[in-house]
Amino acid sequence: MKHLLPFLTGFVGFVVISSVFYMGIMPFPTSSCVVPEEEMNMAAMLLGNALMVGLATYMVQLGGNHSAINGARHGAVAGLTANGLLNIFVYAFFTCDGGHIFSIGEVGVDILANVVFMGVAGALIGMMYQRGASKSA
Repeated sequence: MKHLLPFLTGFVGFVVISSVFYMGIMPFPTSSCVVPEEEMNMAAMLLGNALMVGLATYMVQLGGNHSAINGARHGAVAGLTANGLLNIFVYAFFTCDGGHIFSIGEVGVDILANVVFMGVAGALIGMMYQRGASKSA
């Protein structure tokens, strides 16, 4: 339970903020190789998001200095490394109809957005750990 509540808080925060961004602000990729929005496997998408938030939770816990700012730092690093790796590999290794699946601009926007989203999730995770630490002291 010590790790479940911080993880769930960060996960809900991440899903809410990223859903607002991807469903309301950023246009859906137009490449013919991207699955249409209505055909996306949402269970797989949620699992991938849970893994990234799980990495942030682990990093915040390992960091030991539980606060919103330290959580935000660890979350941002988790977002940069996990999402950056994914986006850069997809850009580098996969093509579609003779070109990249995403433009380099879309890759950059997605990486930057996820650094911010995971920073927010990390801050929430850090606050939950801080709250738990202060209760046990």
